[in-house]
Amino acid sequence: MFAHKLVLLGTTLLLLSSAVHSQSSISLKDAHFEEAPKTVETTSEKPLTSSSSSSSTSTSTSTTTTSTAAPTTSTTTTVKPSSSSTSTTTTTSTSTEPPKTTTTPAPVPTTTHAPQPYPGPKVGTWNASCILLTMAAQLNFTYETKDGKMAHGLYNIPANASIGDHVCDSQTIQTIQLSWGPTTSVQSMLMQFDNKNATTVLSTIQIHLSVLSEDFPDAKENQTLQLIHRGSDEFKTPEKMSYHCTRPQMLNLTETVDLKPEIGWLSVSSVQVEAFRGADAKGFSAVHDCDSSETSDVVPIAVGIALAALILVVLISYLCARRRSTTRGYVSF
Repeated sequence: MFAHKLVLLGTTLLLLSSAVHSQSSISLKDAHFEEAPKTVETTSEKPLTSSSSSSSTSTSTSTTTTSTAAPTTSTTTTVKPSSSSTSTTTTTSTSTEPPKTTTTPAPVPTTTHAPQPYPGPKVGTWNASCILLTMAAQLNFTYETKDGKMAHGLYNIPANASIGDHVCDSQTIQTIQLSWGPTTSVQSMLMQFDNKNATTVLSTIQIHLSVLSEDFPDAKENQTLQLIHRGSDEFKTPEKMSYHCTRPQMLNLTETVDLKPEIGWLSVSSVQVEAFRGADAKGFSAVHDCDSSETSDVVPIAVGIALAALILVVLISYLCARRRSTTRGYVSF
């Protein structure tokens, strides 16, 4: 009897348990679970589990993003949970940027060539019997260019210029002419010396110069210059002596006789010249240097007279003093 009751009780409990189980299953099927995704850095979260007598599991995976400077990799994972199934979407994006390298080119050295100076003139020697000349000469003048502007030019008198016309008959004026250049364009320089009061001076220089294209490429074509120098004391030297001067001397040049306007100059150096030479003269006579003292003889004569007068005054004073001394001696005696 007791055993029969226990069987009935167990059967009743089994039926109740089955009913409860069925009700729970129906409720779980109708239920919907939603959970917002979570973001965790460098950690992961365990999936959430909900269970009853009959278990149902919903798993969500968080979104993890990892970034580095270069290269850069980003990973995104999205999970949409539902009551009966799990949906997972994973997107992986990888970008790699190579390091940027900027190379600065090395500076290219530049070389600037300084303009070369115009070569100096060479020393030439010319002998026209009555005039013996040695010098180096360079012209500095102004000429017109092709575009109508004015420019300065340098030109050296050739050391191998030949002697053209020369005048030696006169005892007051003598000339020597130097010529050079092609026959179609002969260029020349005339020098005139005057003899005044037993003194020789250079009175005139006349230069005929054609501005050739091979010497001055930018010069206007068919241009010829007439340059004149009027002097008074240049190369001044006593008669029967040669003038000598090593240092450069500048002689102004103009286009007209009245010295206006000045358009250049003639630079002469290493000069030694003698005019009005004798017919049988050989070489230069005694030298009169341009840097020698030009002091007149009056000065040393005046100094000598002053010294003589001083000596005379001292001597007279001495004699007067001696005479007084002698007179006093006689009086005391």
